[in-house]
Amino acid sequence: MEFKLNNFLRRKYNQTRAILLNKYSNDDAEVTKAKYFCKNKKILNLDDPKEFMEKIQWLKLHHYKEEYGKYVDKFAVRSFVESKVGGQYLNEVIGIYDNVEQIDFESLPKQYAIRGTHGSGYNVVVKNASSINHIDQKNKLKSFLKSNYYNKYRETIYRDVKPRLLIEKYISNCEDGLVDYKFYCFHGQPKYILVKKAEHGKEKKCFYDLNWKKIVSSEDDANWLKSEIEKPANFNEMLKVASKLSDQFIFVRVDLYSIEDRVLFGELTFFPTGGHKRLPVDYLNLEMGNLIKLPV
Repeated sequence: MEFKLNNFLRRKYNQTRAILLNKYSNDDAEVTKAKYFCKNKKILNLDDPKEFMEKIQWLKLHHYKEEYGKYVDKFAVRSFVESKVGGQYLNEVIGIYDNVEQIDFESLPKQYAIRGTHGSGYNVVVKNASSINHIDQKNKLKSFLKSNYYNKYRETIYRDVKPRLLIEKYISNCEDGLVDYKFYCFHGQPKYILVKKAEHGKEKKCFYDLNWKKIVSSEDDANWLKSEIEKPANFNEMLKVASKLSDQFIFVRVDLYSIEDRVLFGELTFFPTGGHKRLPVDYLNLEMGNLIKLPV
């Protein structure tokens, strides 16, 4: 469109354009650019990427393709973890299922967690099975299995991952559920840790550096974790695990838990927030970007 738009109309135009492109376009790069603009009001530079999310998007479109699907499949990745660091870092599996009808819900323990193997956010955490509406639960799980996560952010890495339901042992390390330690690893080297924790009933997050110094957000971010998180007693072990699991990748986020001094693996994430949301700590956008050396 060759006419000028004021900021409001431009924003609305791009939001609409992103939605339409996401539904109908076969051009992953075009969809990615539109979504990125809507999230950040900033043009995505794919020709000469500098910032962290720009390079993440470049890797998404040009490097991490379908053959990397075995690393994001929540069940298949267990074999990789076992070969790299050992099975002691894996949570206990209750069952793996191709469809909801295969699950005998009556035989499940009182507490458990269900994850869709084929994407992010396909989670059901059950703290008390006796209070669950099984019809609603089954419908939710069926909706997970019908989804192709590739369509959300155009992450080719997910396109051929088989939809399955993984049921695991329920784990917790705090009153509100879980503190999640997400190690940002560059060429096999952990550099920053994103910590996620529920605070007043809402999930909050913040970054720590390797010296366990909390990083201050550049924005007035309501989702920024205000409280201090104690450094895990097994932090050095977590660093070693993250290093080994990331040593063959340009960038990957290694998600770990510390459960009663035991390190447990969560998942590997190649594109945090789908690569669409710039970091709330402004200087980290360029600093993390500089840590990624793209292939020639």
